[in-house]
Amino acid sequence: MTERKIFALDEDFIICNISDADRSDYVELHRQLDGEASLYLNPISKDMMWEQILNNADSVFSLFTRKGDYCGSIELQQPNSKTPEIGIDLLENKRNQGIAPKAVRLFARRVYEIRKVDYFLIRISSNNQHSKYVFEKMGAVKIGEEETDFSRFVEIFRNTAEEDGQDLEKFRHLFGESDDEVVYCYSLNPNTFLQKV
Repeated sequence: MTERKIFALDEDFIICNISDADRSDYVELHRQLDGEASLYLNPISKDMMWEQILNNADSVFSLFTRKGDYCGSIELQQPNSKTPEIGIDLLENKRNQGIAPKAVRLFARRVYEIRKVDYFLIRISSNNQHSKYVFEKMGAVKIGEEETDFSRFVEIFRNTAEEDGQDLEKFRHLFGESDDEVVYCYSLNPNTFLQKV
């Protein structure tokens, strides 16, 4: 691995601020997550999307094994909040290997060393039962639920269509089953992530 700004490391992982060297790995990660519709693959938006990521290099991190294999990314949203949010995405071939809980604990401990937080917020789609299981096993506690952005969009669309006298049946195919999805909100408290495992 070339000279990198290391944010955190332990015997298993290295977490670095994202850099231009990570572009192809990060694009592949998002291709796996979003399919060929990923904005990182779109010729019009790909450079703009990547520049936006690099502009947030203090909030977006690349996760590597100690051997230097790219595993995925970790993001810290609302970093100045007393309850910043952690998100983690892993490459398909790195999932179901116990990487996420170890990496999140390492990351959370390092953030907590820099500045104390009340807890970390974790948001998980109700359709992602595996992540729900992983974070609950880590000790994350469910603190609520919220609508997805898509659900809010559908509600506004329906209200607008009804006000305009539109027949909603002709739009039913646009929304599918995602209508039932919600976001589970969890707290990951310091006593949980400060414990070495």
